[in-house]
Amino acid sequence: MNIFNYRSFILVMVIAIFFGNISLIIDNRNQNDSTSNQQKIQSPTDTRTIKVNGSGIVNVVPDIASININVFSQKKTASSARESAAQSMQSLMGVFKKFGIEDNDLQTKNYSLYPEYVYEKNEIRRIEAFNVSNNLYIIIRDLDDLGAVLDASIELESDNIRIDNIAFNIDNDKLYKINARKKAIDDALMKAKEIANGINQEIGLPISIIELVDMPYSSPIGISRVMMAEKSSTPTSISPGQIVIEVRVDVTYQLK
Repeated sequence: MNIFNYRSFILVMVIAIFFGNISLIIDNRNQNDSTSNQQKIQSPTDTRTIKVNGSGIVNVVPDIASININVFSQKKTASSARESAAQSMQSLMGVFKKFGIEDNDLQTKNYSLYPEYVYEKNEIRRIEAFNVSNNLYIIIRDLDDLGAVLDASIELESDNIRIDNIAFNIDNDKLYKINARKKAIDDALMKAKEIANGINQEIGLPISIIELVDMPYSSPIGISRVMMAEKSSTPTSISPGQIVIEVRVDVTYQLK
């Protein structure tokens, strides 16, 4: 093979490879476009949905009560303030044991001892007294004893004892929450059907259910210090009333 024929052969091969690659690229592009079109055809259309909220309410008579009692003492010395508060708390503990309140239902929430300062004209401070504050949290499981427990605490005739507030609650609210949750979902479904009927559509399966977190539902009752300070021969009567347990949900339904 002479040089001319050899060069011609090389040129032909280069041209063949070049056009072959172009053909391959075009084929690949055509295949990719075809696959893309198939995917677009096979992919579903955007899901049409309706989002609603539902609420379920259950009214329950509370079966427990909690009391916050503060024992506060102010004396000239730290030891005398501590001793005075300790005596008052010991007397309270005797009342609670008398009514069968278990140790598990008594909890110290806070205990503090601190000085009370006063400032002289020359801006020098001095300790006027010492304060002791002891906060006790009590659970009353027999509500029939609630008034009697309060009366017995007041009859100790101690200026150190302060009853801050009473709150009613449910010891075991699981079954009530289940009932309220069912009502909330039913309420959401009813709203979704009403909306769908208004636009001539039908409700499909729910695709999202979110239960919203609410604040605690205990029922607090404030107790006046003046009222509790007065000893009376008339028994204290406190009505627990009812507690509202509410469950709220956000539900998203698919339209058929």
